[in-house]
Amino acid sequence: QIRGRPVDMTLLGASGPAGLAVLPEEGSCLSHGELGAEVGALAAKFPPPGLLFCLCHNDLPTLLCYLACLDRGVVPLLLPGGIDKARLAGLLEAYRPNYVFHKRDDLAGISAQTILHCGEYGLYRTGDDTRHALHPDLALLLTTSGSTGSRKLVRISRRNLLANADSIIDYLGIEAGERAITTLPIHYSYGLSVINSHLRAGAALLLSDRSIMERQLWAQIQRDGATSLAGVPYTYDMLLKLGIERLKMSAMRTFTQAGGRLAPERIRRVAESCGARGIRFFTMYGQTEATARIAYLPWQETLARAGSIGRPIPGGALWLEDPQGRRIAQAGCTGELLYSGPNVCLGYATSHHDLALGDQNQGILRTGDLAIIDDYGYFTLVGRASRFVKIFGNRIALDEVESLLHEQGLGAAVTGTDERLDVHLEGPLPEHDLQTRLAATLGINPSAIAVRVLPGLPRLESGKIDYASLAGFSSPCNVDAH
Repeated sequence: QIRGRPVDMTLLGASGPAGLAVLPEEGSCLSHGELGAEVGALAAKFPPPGLLFCLCHNDLPTLLCYLACLDRGVVPLLLPGGIDKARLAGLLEAYRPNYVFHKRDDLAGISAQTILHCGEYGLYRTGDDTRHALHPDLALLLTTSGSTGSRKLVRISRRNLLANADSIIDYLGIEAGERAITTLPIHYSYGLSVINSHLRAGAALLLSDRSIMERQLWAQIQRDGATSLAGVPYTYDMLLKLGIERLKMSAMRTFTQAGGRLAPERIRRVAESCGARGIRFFTMYGQTEATARIAYLPWQETLARAGSIGRPIPGGALWLEDPQGRRIAQAGCTGELLYSGPNVCLGYATSHHDLALGDQNQGILRTGDLAIIDDYGYFTLVGRASRFVKIFGNRIALDEVESLLHEQGLGAAVTGTDERLDVHLEGPLPEHDLQTRLAATLGINPSAIAVRVLPGLPRLESGKIDYASLAGFSSPCNVDAH
């Protein structure tokens, strides 16, 4: 028996079947009606519902697989196409999927039997006949944000997907004539939210798997009339280097940013460049556990409130709690940020046994972020509850140290233990004695600070800093590690 199908075509065609849905970088475009027909045809060839690993690229076959899974009742785990084989092996062992969808020339040997071909891709039966007990509300699995080796997954329902898409459509004002360029991976919750919201609004997607630094991407943006672009902080660092005012994007009307903290001075620079071109710039905040979005700052207030995450998205609520679980109402006081809304995920999974679990969160998410609220009801993040070390009895917020360095114009990532603070710098060392000055600011001995210089900070595919790969740093101070 096929599990329920309430998500299937509800993500498609609000503009009617003739409305444009997909424009690949190469190949024919598809209307919403044609996309729906392609999805239906592929879903009809899918095997009975089960668990599927989809190794994603920003292309039409991946999009069709994702939508066909929703249509057929198959639960997909979206993974990067270039996933490390050891990590994939760990996930295969923990979750024992029935099927894998990937490019036929990749990862030979992980699949046993070909079920069908879809362009360069194939759908394969893994040979594992485990009959997974899948909860009827479960629609999608995503990896936890920033995870590099963890087997923890986020369990997302149909209701989560639709509620978040509707909220995004509301506060961004997405209309059927919009065209979003896919500058973020589909397996990343932020990138997926762009796809869900635009398809549900009857808008169009310009499919691209290219970097923001590639000329071909900007040629596509101009040629196909992209109206919106989504990016993480690294994206906007690159856009500032390229010069927003010089880029050819005559139809562009909206930039959005999430996926981590963008320094207020850079927010202002982007907002000023966008304002000069008539482009709205939204800064936003979210987590995979909330199916992407939690809060946004109205674009009209970006310059005045740069650095604030703004207010909760439509249909959601935000508040602060102290360590004893009491609500904090006073402006300027720090507490853990909590969110409630219909987009809060069902919970986590660490193996296939957890896929039968129901809604453990009950619509409430403890974000793990520390924040303050101002007199106007706007929230500002001040750090992560878990991003603290205690050196010589001094409690140090690693995020605040990063902010101090960013204010000095330094590209930096900070990790550490209760014995030492590790500062990873992008580019050359500053002329001043960074260790001594930072130690004086933090009230610790300079010997407890190690500085490492890198040609570039390691980043995940989402553009976020890969803190896991930095955490093992144990070199002596001021080593130029090229």
